[in-house]
Order: sequence, then structure tokens, then C-alpha cells
Amino acid sequence: MNAQLTSLLTAVAVLGTSATAQAGRHADNTEYAEVVSSRPIYQDVRVTVPREECYDEKVVYDDGYRGRDNGGIGAVLGAVVGGVVGNRFGQGQGRAVATAAGAVVGASAGASIGRNNSRGNREPSYGYEQRCRTIEESRIEQRVDGYDVRYRYNGRVYDTHLPYDPGDRLAVNVSVSPADY
Repeated sequence: MNAQLTSLLTAVAVLGTSATAQAGRHADNTEYAEVVSSRPIYQDVRVTVPREECYDEKVVYDDGYRGRDNGGIGAVLGAVVGGVVGNRFGQGQGRAVATAAGAVVGASAGASIGRNNSRGNREPSYGYEQRCRTIEESRIEQRVDGYDVRYRYNGRVYDTHLPYDPGDRLAVNVSVSPADY
């Protein structure tokens, strides 16, 4: 039985190899054709590129006091000073009235002085700060859109359009079938 098994396995191996060889011969139908010419086809394309543009801008630096109303601080200080001065000049019952009157007059004067000082005696300073913005620049570029290719196979010349440059030779699929009657 050993000899019969060996014969059977040998027959299967020979048939399998033969079938694989036949299938490979029919499945591989790629051959190569000579490229006669390959001409690139160009297309105009709009390209937009961002560019940063910077410049120096003159700016005003405020010292922090300009425009601020300091009348409230002046009024408080004026009321205190006015109250002290009024208290010194009054006597008896009149001392309380003089202190109150001094505080009112001092508060009004202090508020006025505080507002005037905050408005006019300080000058702003000037400087430069860099400002930047993004600008979109557009331009037209020519880009390769494909290739018109002329090739020769089996003595005949063919034309095709390809998305790539094939080089000196072009892989072509060849198939043979019976002619129609």
C-alpha cells in the first residue's frame, strides 16, 4: 500500500505543477511597448499663499493721570484741611459752625484743584508699536496635468493619455481572443 500511496502523490504533484504552469502562462498577459514620445500637458492653477506684512505705528502713551477726575481725592483732603482751619478760628458754639463751614469750603476748593491738576499739567508720551496683518497673495502656476504618450507595440503605433510619464517603455496588457464572424 505504500507504493500505491507514493504513486498517487506523485501523480497529484505532476498534475498540480502542470496546472499552475498553464494558469501562470495565461494570467500573465503583460508585455512592454517602446515609448516613441511623451509630452506633458499643463493646466493653469491659481495658488493662494498667505504673507505677513508688518509696519510700525505711532501710538500715544497716556501717563495714567490724564483724563482721570481726581476731584474726589481733592475734596476729601480739602475738607480735612478746611475743617482744621475753621476749628482754629471759631470759639465756643461758633467753633462747630466754623469747622463745618471750613470743611465745606475746603472740600469745594480741593475738588476743583484736583480736577484741574488731573487735566492739564501732564503731557502724553509717543512711541511706536509693531502691527502685523496677513495678506493673501494669488498667482497662476502651470502644473502638469498628465502626459500624451505615443508608443509602438508589435509594429503598430498607439496614442494614450496617462497621469504619469512612463519613461522609455510602457507596460501593456495583451489578450488574444477569436475574431468575430
